[in-house]
Amino acid sequence: MATSIYIVLDKRRKKTDGSYPIIFRLVHNRKPTTIKSGYSIEEKFWDEKNIKAKRGSKLIPNVAEFNLRLKRKESSYVEKIVELEDNGLLKSISINELIDILTESKKNDKSKYFTDFADRVIDDLIREKRIGTAKAYTDAINFLKTYSKKNDIAFTEINFRFLEKLEKRYMAVPTNHYNGLAVYLRGIRAIYNRAIGLGLVKESHYPFRRNSFELNKYHIKTEKTKKRAVSKEIIKAIEAFDNGDKILLKNKYYFLFSFYAMGMNMVDMAKLRKNNIENGVLTYKRSKTKKTYQIKLNDKAWEILNYFGYEKKKRNDFLFPMIKNPGNSELAFKQIKLSIRGTNSYLKKIAKELNLDINLTTYVSRHSWATIADKSGIDRRIISQGLGHSDLKTTNVYIDDIQSFEDLAAANDLITG
Repeated sequence: MATSIYIVLDKRRKKTDGSYPIIFRLVHNRKPTTIKSGYSIEEKFWDEKNIKAKRGSKLIPNVAEFNLRLKRKESSYVEKIVELEDNGLLKSISINELIDILTESKKNDKSKYFTDFADRVIDDLIREKRIGTAKAYTDAINFLKTYSKKNDIAFTEINFRFLEKLEKRYMAVPTNHYNGLAVYLRGIRAIYNRAIGLGLVKESHYPFRRNSFELNKYHIKTEKTKKRAVSKEIIKAIEAFDNGDKILLKNKYYFLFSFYAMGMNMVDMAKLRKNNIENGVLTYKRSKTKKTYQIKLNDKAWEILNYFGYEKKKRNDFLFPMIKNPGNSELAFKQIKLSIRGTNSYLKKIAKELNLDINLTTYVSRHSWATIADKSGIDRRIISQGLGHSDLKTTNVYIDDIQSFEDLAAANDLITG
C-alpha cells in the first residue's frame, strides 16, 4: 500500500509552553503531510518507543484515556485508508482529498460547499500539471458563481431547479448557446461525480440525469453546430496560397500539418518534439485521452517539418515554435492557447484573401480530414481510429484492435494526397 499513517511527536515545532504537537504523519503516493491531533506534550513525557504519553504531564491529566483515544483515532484513519484501497479509489485520489475523507468528522461547515471542494480539485490538478483540465474546471466554477450570483454554493443547493435557473439566466444572453452552457455544466458534473466517488456527498443528491427515466434530474442540452469541414478543393487552394507574408505562411503550415496528421489537435502539435519521430513514423500521446497514436508521415508533412528546420533540431527540440517555457506547465499552456488564437486569426485572413466564405480555424482541419475521408469511401471505423475516437457515436464502436496501422496510413495517403 502506497499510503501510511502513524503517530509522531513533531519536534520541529516547539510551542511557547515548551511542549511539542502530537500529530498524525500521513504519506500518500510518496507525498508527506500532517494531520493535527489537537494535543501537545513535553518531550520528557512522550514514550518514543511505544508511541504513547507517559504519566506526569500537566497537559494530559488522564494518560490512559488519552492514549486509548489517540490509538482509536489512528485505527479509524487506517480503516478508512484500507476501505479506499479495497474499493480501488486510494491510488487515484490526491493527498488533499484523502485528508478530507479522513478528517470528515472534524471538518467545519465549509466541507458542505461544492465551491470549496472544486477549488481543492483545481489546486490538485495544477500541482499534477494537468493545466487544461484545471482551466476547464476553473471556467465552469466561474460560470457557476457568475450566473448563480453566489460565491459559496453547497452541494445540496445544486439541484434540478437550481440548474434550470442557471440555464435560463445564461440563455437570456443573445450571444450564448446551449453548447457553451454544456461545456460548463459537464465540468460541474465531473467535479460532483468526483465528490460522490470520495464519499463527500450522498449519491441521492446527484442533480444530473443518468437516463431518460430520471425526470426530476437535470438534462444537459446541446444543439447541432454549423458544419466546420471544407472540401478537398479548398484544401488544395489553401496549399497553393502564398502571398509572400511569412507569418501567414507559418500559420497556413500549422493548419495543413494538422490536416496531414489525420486532424491532429493543435495542443498535441505544440507538444511534439523531434524524438516523437522514428523511421518516418510520428508517435505521440494525445493530451485529451492519454492514448498513444502513430502516423506515417507523408511527403507533404515532411515539407512542413523541413520548413521549420527539422534537420537542425536536437532530439528534444519542439517541432513547432509555440512553447517558449516548457519547464513551466501553466505558462506553456497559456502559450499554446495564445498560439492557437493567433493561428485562427491568421487563418481568417487567408480565407479572406482566397475569397472563401467559411470560418477557417484550426479545428476545421480535423473536421475536414474526417469529412473528406468519408466522401472518399474510407471505412468509418478507420476514420474513428484516425481521429482518436473510441466510439462511432462521435464515432460509436470500439476499434482499437480491428484496424491496422497500414489501413490508417493508406487512408491518410488517399485523403491528403
